[in-house]
Amino acid sequence: MSEFQSLVDKMKVLGVKRVFIKPLANNDNSKQQIYLGSDFEVIRALPSGDVYSAGITKKGAIFKASVDFRWINLEGQTDLAPNTQIILYPKYPETRLSGFLSGCSKEKAIAPRHLMQPPTAEERAARQDAKRYLVLGVNDETVWAHCSGWDGALHDEIKAIIEGDDVRLVASVFYEYTLSKVSSEEKLLQKLKEIYLQGFIESCRLNSEGELIAYKAQNGAGYTLEAQFGITPNGSSDPDFMDWELKSHSSGAVTLMTPEPNIGTYLDDLETFLRAYGTRIEPERMDFASRHNVNELNKKTSLTMRFEGYDPQSGEILEPDGGLMLRDAKGVLVAGWKFEKLIFHWKKKHTNTCFVSYTAIRETPPKYQYGPKVVLGKGTNLQLFLKALYLSTIYYDPGVNRKLVAGKWKSKKRNQFRISWRNIESLYADLKTVSLDAL
Repeated sequence: MSEFQSLVDKMKVLGVKRVFIKPLANNDNSKQQIYLGSDFEVIRALPSGDVYSAGITKKGAIFKASVDFRWINLEGQTDLAPNTQIILYPKYPETRLSGFLSGCSKEKAIAPRHLMQPPTAEERAARQDAKRYLVLGVNDETVWAHCSGWDGALHDEIKAIIEGDDVRLVASVFYEYTLSKVSSEEKLLQKLKEIYLQGFIESCRLNSEGELIAYKAQNGAGYTLEAQFGITPNGSSDPDFMDWELKSHSSGAVTLMTPEPNIGTYLDDLETFLRAYGTRIEPERMDFASRHNVNELNKKTSLTMRFEGYDPQSGEILEPDGGLMLRDAKGVLVAGWKFEKLIFHWKKKHTNTCFVSYTAIRETPPKYQYGPKVVLGKGTNLQLFLKALYLSTIYYDPGVNRKLVAGKWKSKKRNQFRISWRNIESLYADLKTVSLDAL
């Protein structure tokens, strides 16, 4: 067995689902960090912790996210690199990996310190055309890493793989080695074809125990589709199926994400918030539900959405603590989504998105048939996302309320960010329409 295949097999035993290869240049070292591309796509390929603001320097605003990063040698021994993090520089834009040797055990000698040292001038010249290869095995939580030398059996095997047909370019700098001959897109479409052929499905959802239960309300299309994939509606921001986010779609607007604000008086007390800015529909109900566009006063709520710390001309983040901020007439910050929150949700939710058309029979409970039209969206980037928020192409359309039920007030928090279907192409570099009938 080849050294590379042996390494991949050891990674698979550890739960690895995807394998990436990153050719390393001279400047990819422990001092200058490892370059991960200019389009931020890599932060969606690699699992990480929450994105947080690291302030502003001469390089502009900086954001960071920790990574559960572990080195693995060819014998299968591992060592944690506890200080590994991804660093985002939106001004350039640029993404780098740092701290991948810090805290590693020198006694174990598993981390490839000798391969990650900054080169001398002589070494830099001698290795100008030579590459090391960083192999990354990832699952939903962890990155397992191994680095080849500038030559040797493993180096030669990986070089041949990259030059062959068993890899595809991902996030502009990675080559993904195919663990399966069937891609995630093909598996997704196969599953959707099975669901389409079932015909109309009675509205349902999975409860917290994973049990299928009826859902009688008329907004069950998404829940019913997720139930067919075994997805519990738990508010997780992770993709729904492998690296795909599922969105049921009939017409009109599509809900892209539902992040809660992470700043503002909204967080203090929902009842006070609703009494100040909501609408009293009846004695037993208070609602906060109205579209808010950037730089426009919402007459219903008397609030204005601002996109603060963002330069629309350059697309640059000027203030890392800025973001979408909802303010009242006195400038009081009522609710806000800081850039770190917006970037984190963009990172988690929109790697690839599959929009599944459906037809509904409006009974009680309703019934849904999914397909045959499916639209696959790929290639969105952070700049497009931020621009769409500034232009209100993606707009805030909350569905927050409190209801008096059996003598007790029950709250519902659904802070929706939506986009009109006719504008969906503004988010993706590649949109492909597929007919399940043709598969």
